[in-house]
Amino acid sequence: MKTRRLEIVCETLRTRGYEIERADRHAVAVPDDETDPVGVPGELRVVPARTTPVGVLEAVADAVAGDRTALFAAHPVDAATIRDVLTDPPGLVAADEDGRTFYDTPDRLRAGDAGLACCRAAEPPVWRERPADGVTAEGSRFVLRVDGETVTAFDSAADLACPAASAFGYAYRRDDDGRFRVENLDTGRTAGRFASVGEMRANAYRPVPAPLVPERVVGDAHLPTSWAVATVDDGRVTAVEGA
Repeated sequence: MKTRRLEIVCETLRTRGYEIERADRHAVAVPDDETDPVGVPGELRVVPARTTPVGVLEAVADAVAGDRTALFAAHPVDAATIRDVLTDPPGLVAADEDGRTFYDTPDRLRAGDAGLACCRAAEPPVWRERPADGVTAEGSRFVLRVDGETVTAFDSAADLACPAASAFGYAYRRDDDGRFRVENLDTGRTAGRFASVGEMRANAYRPVPAPLVPERVVGDAHLPTSWAVATVDDGRVTAVEGA
């Protein structure tokens, strides 16, 4: 169905005078002087809807890299999801005077050579960017919050690339028998052994995800002008809208 929606959007653009260049999983729509534009200037990189925050931002980044605007071909439900990710605030869960709250990526942070980082928590961990001194915006820190408490903090997003084991309280790795062993990094002792990550979570040991920092994906692109959504319903394009 996603491929079919992409085809419907391409055909709509073609009838409005765009030249369509098809690729494996996207299309490029190029306007000329005779084109009846759809409200989005310049060339478009038309892609099937993606519904994860990292997938949405990566689609925008791919378009921006080619000096194009990302145009998502989306079912109405997916169109709403894309808009949620890219608006109010763009690419973030929340933003206010206290800082920014990030979406998670599928990637897990390492804890040095100890394995993948995890934490003891009832609720999923949350990454926030907070002003370094708690008052001004001059400098900031990336803070991992768990059950209302700060677990660890880093001076920059770059520091998240290779954290030391000392930054976390726990780490996990798969043993030779296929089970996951959780280690208490303060004591060096085994905190538990589990058949799956799901079982780890059920016992309040949660892997630490890498935060989705928008500018690390899309660079300095202005997100509100870098995308639009073509909503496809009942076999036709019903709307093309940006931020």
